[in-house]
Amino acid sequence: MKNNYFVQIYRYKELVSALADKEVKIKYKSAVLGHLWALLNPLLLMLVFSFVFSVIMRVQINNFPVFLLCALLPWFYLSFSLNAATTSIVDNASLIKKAYFPYEVIPLSIVIANLFNFLISLVLLFAFLLYYSIYPSWSWLYLPVIVVLQSVFILGLCLLSSAMHAMYRDVKYIVELILLVWFYATPIFYPLSFVPDNIRQFFLLNPLTVFVNLYRQILLQGTMPELGLLFLAFVLSLAFYGVGMVVFNSNKKSFADVT
Repeated sequence: MKNNYFVQIYRYKELVSALADKEVKIKYKSAVLGHLWALLNPLLLMLVFSFVFSVIMRVQINNFPVFLLCALLPWFYLSFSLNAATTSIVDNASLIKKAYFPYEVIPLSIVIANLFNFLISLVLLFAFLLYYSIYPSWSWLYLPVIVVLQSVFILGLCLLSSAMHAMYRDVKYIVELILLVWFYATPIFYPLSFVPDNIRQFFLLNPLTVFVNLYRQILLQGTMPELGLLFLAFVLSLAFYGVGMVVFNSNKKSFADVT
């Protein structure tokens, strides 16, 4: 990676902003409720899961709606970003062929756009926290740190998937399948303690499990994040970002030819 890489990205900050703004506007362009869907999607899914697990299955988890939202919102951030970014290089083929710019700004703009929606959706989470008498504590100061780490992790995945899809069109369908399995393999509507001890360590290899537990620790439980989990989140974020950058840089010279 060149030393001036981040300087080069910064020089194209207007393009990043324009693409991110375009992504935000296109997503809700024809929707009457517009950005309210950033709140309604997790709210409706939270209500469905709450009914199924609290009323029908009668799972005993305190403050279950908040418990769910602490996982659903990060999940939507990841899944929406990855789905959109996977095809982003191919979708922007005309732009790539017409002008030179760091192609990394395309998946980066998608992550930024979905980060914006994620931050909006946190309003819903804060409202439910207050409704259940869970008030701000010092642990909430760690929220920006965890959001940044998850964003770096998501960006790494998006760089990887967008580059691979530009080379192999099957990647889009593979990503959809992975996301489906990933959802149920992440403790979103069940706690990690429900997982048998003999396989629990494998669940911690799931990066989203790490982030979900960190969100629940600082927001729902009001405790400082476990240093081990925080360090693991840091390592996973850098590792996935590094892999994504290596794969992206190895293939980007071919983008104009294969898109």
